[in-house]
This record gives sequence, structure tokens and C-alpha cells, in this order.
Amino acid sequence: MKVDILHEGKIIGHADLGPIDPSMGVAGGRFVPTPDYDPRFHAFVIDGDYNDLEGKAQLSACSAEFGVLRCEGLAIEDFNETVQEINIIILGMAYPEYETAFASHAPYKA
Repeated sequence: MKVDILHEGKIIGHADLGPIDPSMGVAGGRFVPTPDYDPRFHAFVIDGDYNDLEGKAQLSACSAEFGVLRCEGLAIEDFNETVQEINIIILGMAYPEYETAFASHAPYKA
């Protein structure tokens, strides 16, 4: 599922999500940043170091098909300097949206 990742109404990146842990409503994928992305303000992990984002990053994910995803939170893990990879994890995505969004990822078992 293709999503835009937003912070304060600005698109800071895009991702193509796949299921990670259906029983917990966890999905994730590669994060492709836009010029508005700044790891100091948006990433919970930067090259292996925890980044204290208390009160800074209120991220949301929005898909053209499903709108804003209902979930418990989003976390960006930025390893761009060390392995040239940035990932996003969607935590606690609501049901039945999770099941509907990833129904094409067979075999799907909740």
C-alpha cells in the first residue's frame, strides 16, 4: 500500500507498506524522503542512536485508497549515513483496515 507520510500537514516522504506483524497491526517499508524531511525532527533512530522526539514528531500516514491510517503511531528509522536505508514502521494499525489493506499479501492470517 502506497502512503504519504505527513508531519504538521507537510508531506515529508512516501512509502510502499507491507505487512510485518498482522496480529499486532504492524506494517512497514522503505521510506523515501522529500525535501521537508529532517531526521533530527522526524526519525526515532538515526544510524543506530535513539533520537529523543518527545513532543516533536506527530506523524501520520495517508493513502489515496484508505485516507489517513488509524494507528497507534509511526516510527522512522534512519540509517541513511551507515547503510543508505530509511524505513518506516506503522504500529497498531486498526482492524479491519489492516486486513483490508493487506488482503493481497497472501497468505494473510490475523
